[in-house]
Amino acid sequence: MKKLRKFVFGAIALLAAMSAHAGGISDTGVNAYWGSDSHGYGDVIGGSTYDIKGATITRIGNVLTIAIATNFAGHAGMDANVIQGGVGYGDLFLAETWNPFGSDPNHVKDNDNNGTLWSYGFALDNRYSNSGGTFKLYQLNGKTNDANVLDSESFNTCVRGVSCVYRNGQATAVNTSKTNKNVAYTGMTGSWSVIANKEIKFTITLASTSDLLKYSSLAMHWGETCQNDVIEGQVSLVPLPGALPLTGLGLVMLGLARRRRTKAAA
Repeated sequence: MKKLRKFVFGAIALLAAMSAHAGGISDTGVNAYWGSDSHGYGDVIGGSTYDIKGATITRIGNVLTIAIATNFAGHAGMDANVIQGGVGYGDLFLAETWNPFGSDPNHVKDNDNNGTLWSYGFALDNRYSNSGGTFKLYQLNGKTNDANVLDSESFNTCVRGVSCVYRNGQATAVNTSKTNKNVAYTGMTGSWSVIANKEIKFTITLASTSDLLKYSSLAMHWGETCQNDVIEGQVSLVPLPGALPLTGLGLVMLGLARRRRTKAAA
């Protein structure tokens, strides 16, 4: 009987794991998101170190993980000779659906004024850390992105006497100013990690009441503080099954197993 129970509970756990779904967003090729104000440089401004290749969004149970493949991983603080303080990692923005401006595949006129209205943001504790750290999850309640975010102009002041080029008008950080009443801390925190030249990964365990668990799709935006490359897009997420259907399925399996044992004994 103990073996039978182990089998049943193992099957339930397997089914729960199978309910998870992962989706990918590519930032390469003809459909790569560029965004507005590339100043003629196209997808990436400032060389290959800023290049973003793609993102993978995974939701398993109530754990949400977003991994961004980018050459910029491990290079926060670079170009300090051009931009005061150097370039750091931007915050990450989420919404249920992606509504970019413009019908062209690269959305070359899309910015934080005319594109997707972001609903949540990961605000990093230290955007210049190359070892990772923690972030806070904020809900963005303003009717426009301008009410919720700081754009790239807020982070890029050229070193005196030096000209610098960056992508203007892009959502870069959550505006967590005490005077901003449109942004609300959800009480949830997560962690982020860096693998140099390869990946930046964000992981958060969501409260059971979080809207992010109810979303059937998830859109995202991320870029460096200069937004020299930006990734945006949407993935489809399978709705998470409730505990009751899984428990019910387990009881059915247990009943079937008992019936087989009775017939075998007879």
